[in-house]
Amino acid sequence: MILNNNGSLISLEQINFSFSDSLLSSSALIEERMLFSGLECATFEEHYFSIMASMRIFRRSIPMGYTPEFFLEEIQKTLKVNAALSKTLVCFYSGIDALTHPVFYITVKPLKPDHFRVQIVEEIDVFKDFFWHSDYLSGIRVKPLPVQVVADAYCTDHAYTDCVLINERKEIVMSLNGFVFLRFGNTIKTPAENSGVYRDVFRTRLIEQIKTIDSFDFEQCALNPFDVQRADEFVVVSLEQGLFAVNNYRKTTYQKEWIYAVEQRLNELI
Repeated sequence: MILNNNGSLISLEQINFSFSDSLLSSSALIEERMLFSGLECATFEEHYFSIMASMRIFRRSIPMGYTPEFFLEEIQKTLKVNAALSKTLVCFYSGIDALTHPVFYITVKPLKPDHFRVQIVEEIDVFKDFFWHSDYLSGIRVKPLPVQVVADAYCTDHAYTDCVLINERKEIVMSLNGFVFLRFGNTIKTPAENSGVYRDVFRTRLIEQIKTIDSFDFEQCALNPFDVQRADEFVVVSLEQGLFAVNNYRKTTYQKEWIYAVEQRLNELI
């Protein structure tokens, strides 16, 4: 893969490159994930404003040259050199160098035609050792986050492929791998934005699609670990990793019904 390092194209096969090479150790690396079809992204303007808003929140200086046209050109350049001209996940990272100057990185990952096929997670658990925060800042996707690192190690230790993250109010935020949707009869519920869940353009579009599924009501609300046990169906959606149906949580075995309607909507989305 060839990545875009602040405008320069660099091959990972030629050098040992790390995103941390030119970043301050205390610097957060803001990440924006975008879905491109060929060289275009239907929601690029929303992604651009999301990046700008995140940079302002982190008190980063924004160069005059950081225009939508500039970023789109740099992404398209990266797509072309990687021959990624179909459905592609583009990750845009914004950071600062040792002199606190803004820098950016772009990586691309071509997606398979069946990227959003239903995959199975045999068992999931609620991670309770440390909490996600519900404040506004937590809704920005940044790297690295210690709670994610520890939760990932927890999954490895207990042979789980995923776990549920909760905030300081012990409300569900999301899973380690993606956004959580629970079905209770004919009602679909997902954590409210004030839980600390990522304010994500893909999630917004996904929710819009889910609301169009007939015979199901939809709610964004506070959910707790007891709701995980009471739910009839547990679905996790990730733009990067795909669509997952959870089989079990403790003594609860989940059905698989609504997820196939989600699969259809996701394939229409991409």
